[in-house]
Amino acid sequence: MTKFLAHLSGILLVLSVALIQPWAAPAAIVLVITGWWWRLAAVGAVLLVIGVLGLSDAGLIAAAAAGLVSTTYLLNIATVTAPRGVVPTTLPSVIGAVVWTGAAAAAAALPIELAWSPVAAPVLVILLSSILTYSITATRRRPAKSDSAPASGAGRSGPG
Repeated sequence: MTKFLAHLSGILLVLSVALIQPWAAPAAIVLVITGWWWRLAAVGAVLLVIGVLGLSDAGLIAAAAAGLVSTTYLLNIATVTAPRGVVPTTLPSVIGAVVWTGAAAAAAALPIELAWSPVAAPVLVILLSSILTYSITATRRRPAKSDSAPASGAGRSGPG
């Protein structure tokens, strides 16, 4: 199933590039096909999508869709050669991708023009991601409290 999703998301990635900038589609095809064997080419395909979005006047919906397709492609292509049972497209990964896409679309739709926002936005996203990730993983790292711990003086006899 992972291989199927990797190939399907690769095809969707090529289609998204072809719809936004048709001249970049041949490069996307080559990078996606090469990415099936060489993972660095898969990263190159996603970077091509970012470049195409940067050079074109794509709308918010096209950019959000291309971002979701790129995320799906990277999640699935990275685990094509993983051991059996590794499933990259889980409910938390899908929810996370959709929520972050929605947050980015909402932020892009705001009619606020701040000169310093391109500098502050990546820093805020990294901080927010770190806080959320730490809070989720910190609850899993806490050791369970046990009531069966011996008292500090157990096993000793009286003074003397």
